[in-house]
Amino acid sequence: MVSAQRRPRGETRRQILRLAARWLQERGYHGFTFAQIADALEIRSSAVHYHFPAKDDLVAAVFARYRASFAWWSQQPVQVQTDPTTRLERFLDLEARNADNEQVSPLGVAGVEYASLPAAACSEAEAFRDDLVAWLATTLDAGREAGEFGFVGEPRDQARLVIAAAQGALQLARVHGVRDFHAVRRAMLGNLLTFRACKTS
Repeated sequence: MVSAQRRPRGETRRQILRLAARWLQERGYHGFTFAQIADALEIRSSAVHYHFPAKDDLVAAVFARYRASFAWWSQQPVQVQTDPTTRLERFLDLEARNADNEQVSPLGVAGVEYASLPAAACSEAEAFRDDLVAWLATTLDAGREAGEFGFVGEPRDQARLVIAAAQGALQLARVHGVRDFHAVRRAMLGNLLTFRACKTS
């Protein structure tokens, strides 16, 4: 049933993006249609097409939204002013929300469905991956310089390891429960801190 209630300007587009982002992480690229979005939001399918002419446009906008949300989050004063260990833990808190909601990460979706994603969405996913690697590398490097973390090799390589571990943990959580995600999280942080302790002893 289509709702006759008038939404504030721009709210319909935001609602479409929020729902598409959630379903993309829960169901994958092929797991929903414009008609299902319209039914869930109680709007006409034509309203979805008004904002996003094709599904390719919608999914590219969803990945751009992931990037913008992470950029906003990483630039908040509470993030910038805290120590590297806390910054890393807060990043893992973001991933934990995906585990709690039985979702994979945005990059997890991109990795599994990369061959079928539209080119614009692939470009946004690649840029999002670069954003995450850059932020994590800076955080990890700052942590090593401050004596909070210990690891060998380049910070960017360690950043890729953190991303890969978090994505893998989310996949495990969908199969066996959220405790698997938290087990990987504990091991990841424990390895960084244990290696630091070994280097300083």
